[in-house]
Amino acid sequence: MYTSLQKRLMKIILTWALLLSNFYSQSQINTLRYNDNFTNLKNDSVQKVGFDNLKYIPLTENTNISLGGEIRSQFQYYSNQNFGDVPSTFNKVSSGQIWQRIMVHLNLELGNKLRVFTQMASTSRFLNPNPLIPEIDENQLSLHQAFLDYTFNKNWKARIGRQEISYGNNRIITFRDGPNTRLTFDAAIFKFNSEKRKFDLFLLTPVISMPGVLDDKSFKDLIVGVHSTRTIKTNRLIADFYSLSFLSNRRKYNYVAGKESRQSLGTRVYSQNPKLNYELEITYQYGTFNELKINAYGIYLDINYKIDTKFKFLLGLASNYNSGDRNKNDRQLNTYNLIFSKPQYGMTAPIGSSNIVAINPYLKINPTEKINLYAGVYLMWRQSNQDGTYSPISIEVRPTPVSLFNSTKKDIGVQLSTEANYMVNKNLSLGYEVAYFFAGKYVKETGNGKNITYTSFKVGYKF
Repeated sequence: MYTSLQKRLMKIILTWALLLSNFYSQSQINTLRYNDNFTNLKNDSVQKVGFDNLKYIPLTENTNISLGGEIRSQFQYYSNQNFGDVPSTFNKVSSGQIWQRIMVHLNLELGNKLRVFTQMASTSRFLNPNPLIPEIDENQLSLHQAFLDYTFNKNWKARIGRQEISYGNNRIITFRDGPNTRLTFDAAIFKFNSEKRKFDLFLLTPVISMPGVLDDKSFKDLIVGVHSTRTIKTNRLIADFYSLSFLSNRRKYNYVAGKESRQSLGTRVYSQNPKLNYELEITYQYGTFNELKINAYGIYLDINYKIDTKFKFLLGLASNYNSGDRNKNDRQLNTYNLIFSKPQYGMTAPIGSSNIVAINPYLKINPTEKINLYAGVYLMWRQSNQDGTYSPISIEVRPTPVSLFNSTKKDIGVQLSTEANYMVNKNLSLGYEVAYFFAGKYVKETGNGKNITYTSFKVGYKF
C-alpha cells in the first residue's frame, strides 16, 4: 500500500512538472469546458505556442478538433470533522488528506451544425485512513461527459448525452465544483438563445459517481423542467424563471424513506451594476412524499455595494430562509429540498440549505485582476426544531435517529471563513481557505459538539 501511495505521489509531481514547463497566455477557458472559445486561433496568422496547438486542429475544410484538460490538487485538514461525530468505521476524527482531480476532453466540430464533446475524469483521495465518502472523494475513471450538439438555426439547438449543467446561481442544479468529484447528468436539452432571452427545456437524471473504473450509475432520479433567463432592463433587472418536477425514491426526511414527487417553482431577480447590486431568489415546492403533502419554500437575498471601484472593495449582506418540517403529525412535509445545489456554506461542515436560516455578512476585495480575497461570517439556525439538518447532498446528518426530536434548540453555530485566490496566469491558479466553526447549542445537544477548524490549499492548471 505504501508503494502504491508513493507511485501516486510521484504521478502528481511529474504531472505538475510537465504542466509548469508549458506556461503560456491563453484566454477563454471556462469553468464549463464545453463553453471554451478559441475561434481566434482559426486565423492562420495567429502565432500558436504551447498547448495552443491543441486548441484548433483542422481535419477537413469544415471539421476540426480541440483538446484540453485540467488538473487540480488540493490539500485539506479537518480538526473535529463533523463536530467530532463520525461513524465507527472512521480511524480519526481529525485528519488531513489530498484530493486530486484530472480531466481531459475532446471537442469535435463537424461543420456548422454538429458537435461532439467528450470528457474523461479521474479523482482520487489519499493520506486519509478513513473510508471514502461516496460520490465525493474518489472515482478512479469515469466517462464524465459525452454529448452531441445539433444547431437548428442561430437561436435553437439540441444537446443530448452526459453533460455538466449549471442554472442560475447554482442553488437548484449545478455541477458542484467544490467536492473532488464533480456532478454530471444524463440529459436531453432543447436550448433557445437570443440577445435578451435564454430558454432551456430539459429532461435529466444525475449520474451517481462510483469509486471504480467506468462503473457510474444513472436513472435513479428524474427531473423534467424549464429554465428561462430574460434581460428586462440591461444591468438593472435580469430575471430567471424555472419550473422543475423532481421524481425520486432515494431521499429521506427525518430518516423516513419514500417515493417523492416534488414540483419547484422559482424566480430569481438580480442586477449587474457597477456599484450597488441585489439578488433575490424565491422557490416554492409542492407535491407528495409517500402519503404526505409537500409544502416547502426557500428564500435567498443578497445586497452588496462596491465601495471602491479601483480595488473592487465590496461589502455585502446575504441571507437565506429555507423551511423545515413543522410537525411530524400534520400529514405535511415542509422540508425544503435543495435538489442538486452547490455546497452553499463551503466544505467546512456537512450543512446544506434545508431547514436552515442563515445570515452572511461578507467582504470581497480584488486589488488586481489576478487576486481576489473573501472574508465572511455565517450565522446559522434551524428553521424548525421538528426537523434535522442535512448535508449538501441531502443526507440527514444530525441528530441521530434515536434522538430525533430530543433537542428543541435551533442554534447551529457561527462559521468564520476566509479565502484567497491568485491567478498566476490564464492557466495556473492557487487558492487558500481557512475556516473556523463555533458549534451552537443544537450541535452540542445532538452529539459531541466540538468546534471545527478547516484548512485548504489548492493548485489548479487548465489548458
